Amino acid sequence: MKILLVTEFFPQGRDLKFSGGVEARTYFVAKYLAKIHQVHVIASRQKGLKRLDVINGIKIHRVGPVLNYSETASLPEIPNKIMFILSAIKTGVLLKPDIVDGVNFIAHLIAKQISLKNKIPVVFWYPDVFIGQWTKNSKVAGIFGSLLERFNFSRSADHFIAISKSTLNKLVKNNVPKKKISQIYCGVDQNEFISTVAKNRHFTIICISRLVSYKRVDHLVKAFSLVSKKSRGIRLILIGSGPEENKLKQLCHNLKISNKVNFLKNLKRGELIKQIKAAQVFCLPSSVEGFGIATIEAAAAGLPYIVSDIEIFKEVTKNGQGGLLFKLDDIEDLSKKLEKFISDKNFYKQKSDEARKLSLFYDWSKIADQTEAVYKNLVK
Repeated sequence: MKILLVTEFFPQGRDLKFSGGVEARTYFVAKYLAKIHQVHVIASRQKGLKRLDVINGIKIHRVGPVLNYSETASLPEIPNKIMFILSAIKTGVLLKPDIVDGVNFIAHLIAKQISLKNKIPVVFWYPDVFIGQWTKNSKVAGIFGSLLERFNFSRSADHFIAISKSTLNKLVKNNVPKKKISQIYCGVDQNEFISTVAKNRHFTIICISRLVSYKRVDHLVKAFSLVSKKSRGIRLILIGSGPEENKLKQLCHNLKISNKVNFLKNLKRGELIKQIKAAQVFCLPSSVEGFGIATIEAAAAGLPYIVSDIEIFKEVTKNGQGGLLFKLDDIEDLSKKLEKFISDKNFYKQKSDEARKLSLFYDWSKIADQTEAVYKNLVK
């Protein structure tokens, strides 16, 4: 098959800097499918990157104006996004694929147009359904996003892939027939986590997250501050970027823990994995997640995790296998869960072993096979 995946953003360069789970899913599924199929990816242009490139057998087409990655769309960005949409449609039509897969709401619009013009099947991949949430971050741009997502629903796809059961249920609530939806999780590349590295000398809690308010990273900082008063040798590593970065640094300063908290960002893939392996515990206190790939990657490295008790984390972790769930927005409960891993070595070892076993359920090679089966069923 000649497969086309359309995404707004794709990992940056050959050192694979991921900005989020959408990019990870696109890259790893494309990587595995490229071993036996002709796989193309259309993405936006990024500074310093080739317009046409080949990475691990994936043919990458970067089109339109340069787009800067941001958590929320702003009004000035809309013209550039429209130009990207038009350029991506033109490129996709000329590629003449057998099937096209769009991986976010902008990509859905592009993929649908390519599908109509080339008379081929189209798949919409859904990490989450955002109808009703768009205007929380940006009023004008949020209205644009909400209208575009509703427009995509009205035009529909030949098939939908939902990242989780909860996303599947949201699609059904928005009148997508259940028979047109396949539920396929995200995963982890186990080969990346086979080798080991020396553990940090200090007990280290690591968080990999965009630094935005709904990720609740400030709650982790406050909980860490409480625990550090009893366990003075512990450290916190926050990996990510976003609009909350300066606020978080100021919070660390106010709590007098700046010397114990390390902020990192824009890490190459290899360096990110080393940081995960060297830590002792992973934590993600987020109030909203599509899946939480970093949690499963940490589990593959044998790190027990502490995550909020939102529905998606209950689903993905099978109710806490390999880690602990804390009550969302309860800083005291989070601090107690951190203390448990620091003080109880036997419990830590038990959860570490469970975490590795949990990660085996989420394997990109299996997920690529499941995705391929969807494509083959549509291309007959």
